[in-house]
Amino acid sequence: MAQESTYPYAVFGTQGGGLVRQQGERYVFVEEPTGSGLDVGDTIPEEWGIVPANEAARREVDTW
Repeated sequence: MAQESTYPYAVFGTQGGGLVRQQGERYVFVEEPTGSGLDVGDTIPEEWGIVPANEAARREVDTW
């Protein structure tokens, strides 16, 4: 079983790797995706999907 991310806010895994959190209308990286050239604070590419990575994110998705 994969270890759940321990962030005090909702974080989401991306199809390209790394973790993002919502910041206003966009999602920004809190953990950069390896080998992508993207860094913490960068916005997720529009074509990438996201999945909940912690309990806070799963609760958030339940309200969508």
